[in-house]
Amino acid sequence: MAKKILDLTNYLDDRFPIINASDFDQKCTGFIIGSKNNEIKKVLLALDLTLEVAKQAKEVGANFIITHHPFLFNGLFKINFDNEVGQTIKFMCENNMNLYCVHTALDVARGGVNDALANKLNLCDIEGIEEKDNFLRTGYVPKTTLLDYANFVKERLELGGVRLIGDKDTIIHKIGIVGGSGSNDIYEAKRRGCDCLITGEVRLNRAIEAKQIGLAMIEVNHGVERFVFDDLKKELDDKFVDIDFIVSDINTDPLYFV
Repeated sequence: MAKKILDLTNYLDDRFPIINASDFDQKCTGFIIGSKNNEIKKVLLALDLTLEVAKQAKEVGANFIITHHPFLFNGLFKINFDNEVGQTIKFMCENNMNLYCVHTALDVARGGVNDALANKLNLCDIEGIEEKDNFLRTGYVPKTTLLDYANFVKERLELGGVRLIGDKDTIIHKIGIVGGSGSNDIYEAKRRGCDCLITGEVRLNRAIEAKQIGLAMIEVNHGVERFVFDDLKKELDDKFVDIDFIVSDINTDPLYFV
């Protein structure tokens, strides 16, 4: 019997409860576009919903898109078919497509974004709390220099470069990681005994403060959160053996290194 959107959204709601999403985020996470009574054809997993991603979903035969980032983060009061947001909504509706956004509920979840990145970067003894606003994961790597580990991170996360805070020869052993914007976690990382915090975005004032408290940092980019979909696909494949889950290969992060 064909699965309905409702079957998958019920699982996602239980697995990544909206109550665990940050307060600023709860209004734009969960089921966003479509009808839960629709039958699922295929499911596309993507970091963001863009018109390009929506068109890819149609090309591969998917009528359900699961994204990490919210599509309408800042709300919407007008729909203009002359801009990409309006075009995307029009395309989704015309093709009877469905959208579910997970965002910070996926960040903090067991097996979510930050756990996936911690595993990707070979951290041992990973610790973290699965609850709202507790994004930080910590773990250990064999003692190494900041520069050597930064080069490993760059290669492992398939990046053209990273930015560093701290002396390149600093010895690091305990690592903290926040895949998105981890600027607000510098003091918690230091309190937990981290030598280095890896994150997707660092505000300048927080970078200065990190240097002042002796916390090294490796800034990657926000797009590394996409690696969570490798793990999420495996989980969903096991739970829904009769549904095809496809990870989008479209890079929606507009930032790149030169």
